[in-house]
Amino acid sequence: MKISKYGLAAISLILAMLACNMPAAEQVPPPSDAQTAAALTVQAIMTIPVSPSATKPQAAGTVTPSPTTTAAAATITPTFSTPMLTVKEQTNCRKGPGEEYEIVFTYLPNKKLTILGRYDPGNFWLVKSDESPTGQCWLWGQYVEVTGSYWAVPSVTPPATATKAPPIAPAFEKWNYNCTYNGVNTDLNVTLIWTDRSNDETGYRIIRNGEQLVELPANSTTYADIIAVDTGQSATYRVDVYNSIGTASTSTITLKCE
Repeated sequence: MKISKYGLAAISLILAMLACNMPAAEQVPPPSDAQTAAALTVQAIMTIPVSPSATKPQAAGTVTPSPTTTAAAATITPTFSTPMLTVKEQTNCRKGPGEEYEIVFTYLPNKKLTILGRYDPGNFWLVKSDESPTGQCWLWGQYVEVTGSYWAVPSVTPPATATKAPPIAPAFEKWNYNCTYNGVNTDLNVTLIWTDRSNDETGYRIIRNGEQLVELPANSTTYADIIAVDTGQSATYRVDVYNSIGTASTSTITLKCE
């Protein structure tokens, strides 16, 4: 048991008082009331309980932690900007995401358009278009640059592909021919002229006597031919127009040198 310095001083004082009051004779008289009070005071001091917290040493620099206050988590509101698209190269805007869809309008470089949706499998963007009858069309991502919150636009299911039909058959406007003797037989000189009535053809084929003579590009409307024939021999002609779906033909004409 540890006694504080104040306790030690009190004990020393009491002992001194007792020493002064003790007689020189060997017989010790009964304690007086003062001595009894002093002895009780010493006993009280010796039996004072010491609090553990008062006697436990603390390490230097130790700080008793205070109750922790948890700060409320801050709420961050994401910023949003209009998703935009800038055309980098001249490109076609179509009714759907792919070349199988009809062209609505062709945009030139630096045109800016608002993005409405996306089709990830083919890298296509649905944009707002004042030039389209429906107010929107599809652009391929290869020739554009996107900005703003383009990742937030919805994924859009493309429209159904229209079923294409064979091209519309051309019609003969007229044909011109003449016969010239070449010293052996007769040269039949023919000029065929027809009307192009299709807008989705791949090309034309000239058929002479049931066999393909030549293949011409789309939008062709005339062809000249020469063939050597014997007197009374005829030649037949027709014009076929074709695309990936099928073929359509003019009527057949027959020409003969007498």
